[in-house]
Amino acid sequence: MSQAIQAADRLLGTVIDGRYRVESLLGHGGMGLVYRATHTHLRKTFAIKVLRERSSRDPNAMARFQREAESASAIGNAHIVDISDFGTLPDGSTYFVMEHLQGVDLVAATDDGVPMPVERACHIAIQLCGALGAAHEIGIVHRDLKPENVFLINRDGHLDFVKVLDFGIAKVAHGPSPLTLETEILGTPHYMSPEQSAGLAIDHRTDIYALGVLLYEMLSTRVPFDAETAVAILHKHVHERPTPIDLYVPNISSGLKRIIGRCLEKKPERRYQSMDELRADLERVQQSEAGRPAPLNTSWRAWAFFPRSRPLVWAGLLTASLLAFFGAIALGAFASDGADAASSDRTAEDPALVSVEHDPPAPLAQPVESHVVSREAPDVSPPASLARSVESPPAHSSPREARNPIRKRRRQPVARPKPQQKTASSDEVLDPWY
Repeated sequence: MSQAIQAADRLLGTVIDGRYRVESLLGHGGMGLVYRATHTHLRKTFAIKVLRERSSRDPNAMARFQREAESASAIGNAHIVDISDFGTLPDGSTYFVMEHLQGVDLVAATDDGVPMPVERACHIAIQLCGALGAAHEIGIVHRDLKPENVFLINRDGHLDFVKVLDFGIAKVAHGPSPLTLETEILGTPHYMSPEQSAGLAIDHRTDIYALGVLLYEMLSTRVPFDAETAVAILHKHVHERPTPIDLYVPNISSGLKRIIGRCLEKKPERRYQSMDELRADLERVQQSEAGRPAPLNTSWRAWAFFPRSRPLVWAGLLTASLLAFFGAIALGAFASDGADAASSDRTAEDPALVSVEHDPPAPLAQPVESHVVSREAPDVSPPASLARSVESPPAHSSPREARNPIRKRRRQPVARPKPQQKTASSDEVLDPWY
């Protein structure tokens, strides 16, 4: 039995501080465990995060844990998880109480491997801009923004309502003494900015970079940089360019591509300088995408699971397709028989048609040559077009073409000019990374 489960068993069924009854374990991480608890007087469900016993003996871990509670409470934004209480257990472990969230994190929301629709991705990113912008206004940098720390709930009929979690390694300006050295690297490698990866000083623009990585991942199901080791990933953040997202999402709009490219700039001064600036561009893209027709879903997963998810609809479409196919065959055969019968009736009623079909017209009589030709005599030869029209049909032509030689000429292919290739304009160059 793991230490996490053993620690959970010790608290299950107990009442913390005489008012929080611990009912179940919701999850556990490197520093703490999260429980589901009910307030014994209010009959309200909460989530309680308890710092592990070994971490409680580490002063830095204790300070970070307390800072997480203080930072989240100080921001006071609806998209930041609400923390309502803080205390210490009899064994010395520290805990804080936060709102109980029912929903999924961004990992589960994108776990099917299908790219997220643009409107939904923009909707989530816009809310993240609001939450992190509020934190930046009071000098708090999250610096660990990743899918696990973005929770989606249904609040008052509002789907995908965002809650930002875990300010445990948040950097607080104007706060108490720093908990880490400036050269210490903290964060999750796939979502760390270049300056964070290199252990340099960071500011609020490192969260803008991480949000660009989240946008890239939501739309393409891939992260911009990946490797076998954390060190290799950090090296790519600092020195390599991200793979252009339109290689994975060909139908992405130029506006959204520019937004992601600007968020992922290596130098902070070339990124968006505030979450409000980023949010304004995302809202413009969201409005433009709302007026565009939805692109066809080319993902093989969507087509593979369509029959199982809607069996009646699929069976109906298949039956209608088969009926239409066989109906078209029957209708074509009926029309062909009718045409043959009509042709036979016309031939029987008008015997002259038989002779016309089989006997080519006699050539016109040759004009009598004149032995005396005057220089002033007008040219009485027929026009070239008329001469061609009265010539005898070639031996291989059909009787129908003999009766109407103009039809044969109309069947000749017409030479069409080659289309001119459109040269790329300067507007198509969207971002220096691409």
